[in-house]
Amino acid sequence: MKENLHRTEYSLGIMGAVLILLGTIFPTLFAIFLRPKQPPWESAAVFVQHYDVIQSLPFYFGYFLVGGSLMLLVAVYLCSKSSSLPLAGLMFGSVGSAIVAINYIIQTTYIPAVVSAYTPNDAVMLQAMSMANPMSLAWAFEMWGYGFIGLGTWFAASFFNSTGIEGFAKVLFILNGILSLIGAVWSAFDLGWVLTPPGYISFALWNVLYFVLAAVTIRVFLKRKRSLNT
Repeated sequence: MKENLHRTEYSLGIMGAVLILLGTIFPTLFAIFLRPKQPPWESAAVFVQHYDVIQSLPFYFGYFLVGGSLMLLVAVYLCSKSSSLPLAGLMFGSVGSAIVAINYIIQTTYIPAVVSAYTPNDAVMLQAMSMANPMSLAWAFEMWGYGFIGLGTWFAASFFNSTGIEGFAKVLFILNGILSLIGAVWSAFDLGWVLTPPGYISFALWNVLYFVLAAVTIRVFLKRKRSLNT
């Protein structure tokens, strides 16, 4: 019975990691190839002028990223023999996931609605909530939300052994926590950095790291599932 339960939990973690893969690949491709693009932020009026509903598409894959992260942290917690640190990781990850999910609801639902009925009175709301504006509240949500998710992976790293492929996974989980927290703290001092060259480089590095983390975790969980049959 316990082995069957662990198979289910490992499968949940694998599903979460697959969603993370999709959530890192497609937004990155959209950032490069999606047209039309928004010009650098000038004003809400310019944003509305260049807005197309397709610009909200990357945020739908953001749901994959958030949901996959939460599923992965749940699976790690359920499979852990000593659950104190993974439980803390799940709690931090849940907080971060809620923050980021709210932000994506704003980007996919609220922003298009405001744009469709835009008047100059709405300018302040677009300025505060659109991620096209690097100084928006939405970017504060984004950076701190993923900061908390990163803290979640840092705590969850204790789940893995310290050798072989599991040791590599442990390092990746810790590195994700460090990089995510650096981004959040940096944003607290200079929010506008997110859409500057250092911000784009950080975005690219984080996506590569999180993609590799997900791929390695799939391999670890598959290996553990196979070991249950021996």
